[in-house]
Amino acid sequence: MQIVSGSLTQVPVIHNVSMHVSHFNSITIINSTCDQCICLMLMNVTPISSFNYFRNNKTCEIFSEAVVTSQLSLVSNSNSSVYFISLPIDDIQLTTSVIQETTSSFTGIWYNRPMFSSCALWDPDATTFADQSTLGSYTHGIFIDIYNTLYAGSWGNSLVKVWPNGSSTATRTIQGGLSGPYSLFVAMNGDVYIDNGASNGQVDKWTLNATIGTRVMNINKACFGLFIDTNNTLYCSLADFNNVFKVDLISVSGIQMMIAGNGSSGSTSSLLDYPWGIYVDTDFTLYVADAGNHRIQRFGFDELNGTTVAGAMASGTITLTSPTGIVLDGNGYLFIMDTGNSRIVASSSAGFRCVAGCSGSSGSTADTLLNPRYMSFDTYGNMFVSDDDNSRIQKFYLQSNRCRKFLLVI
Repeated sequence: MQIVSGSLTQVPVIHNVSMHVSHFNSITIINSTCDQCICLMLMNVTPISSFNYFRNNKTCEIFSEAVVTSQLSLVSNSNSSVYFISLPIDDIQLTTSVIQETTSSFTGIWYNRPMFSSCALWDPDATTFADQSTLGSYTHGIFIDIYNTLYAGSWGNSLVKVWPNGSSTATRTIQGGLSGPYSLFVAMNGDVYIDNGASNGQVDKWTLNATIGTRVMNINKACFGLFIDTNNTLYCSLADFNNVFKVDLISVSGIQMMIAGNGSSGSTSSLLDYPWGIYVDTDFTLYVADAGNHRIQRFGFDELNGTTVAGAMASGTITLTSPTGIVLDGNGYLFIMDTGNSRIVASSSAGFRCVAGCSGSSGSTADTLLNPRYMSFDTYGNMFVSDDDNSRIQKFYLQSNRCRKFLLVI
């Protein structure tokens, strides 16, 4: 690849690239088109300039260096294209291009784990993706696959709806035989697993176009959290019994195994108190939103004693109040539904911070939440939040993910 003096070159979309930029100037323009972003960059009088355009929220970031150096750092994101230009300087020649890229893809993963920099920002004002009129009351459970098909449940209406491939219109409603579902998870093959335990004592599997679910797990109470790992093992958190169970979906035996908590409430490393959301990493480490103990517990594979990684008794982290959801990003950092504080907090290399619902109060406005319980990422890094007591699904757009790089040697 060669930069010709005065020409514009487009680099193919670079996904989830980490960046470190030094000695640059930047401008952010909101509500711009990609063409406007290009024009603004071309008008830049500095020797080298670049920009990153986010199509989903129409944001343009323009970067420039006042002095030509041996390195040029640019920004990229999974829903962006990168352009760069060399203005008329006769002695600039591109001799080598090196792209250092870390993707967010994991072998066998069918849900989204985007990578974020420690300075990633989301728009504080969310848009409502679904509300009581389009989904139902008390939104419980949400899942988004790598094709941006969204699944969300309504506890009050005893149903789950499906919006395919980023569509704003639901094309499927799963309803027959459900009673107050708390949680859901979707397998790699598209089968939908839904909690049906409060009244019917089971977890159901719904295959494509099925009109009735099939029992796959016997439970005595609701599963407040469901998860399926890469070995096709189904996990269920039983808040009323203070434990977490799992069952191998491939095995014909269907034997259920208790893997966290022992049925008694408590705050020691081996006990749980009203566990809600669960998340299983690719190394089978289990994370539990231990709501009654106001903490997040991490259990290594086959370990019965957990380690507190956030909340109560975890010094240097963050104070939590009744957390009910936990999600990991592509770097293994935590995104926590801090339900009692009606906000979402996240960890990063810079520590913990609030990322959504950060006004300091609960509510029903665009910048507030009311007892949010579940969340999921789409492929662009946007957060979809089950805002339970507002009976809505809120979408927080990724506004900036700036600490990302690729290196051009010139």
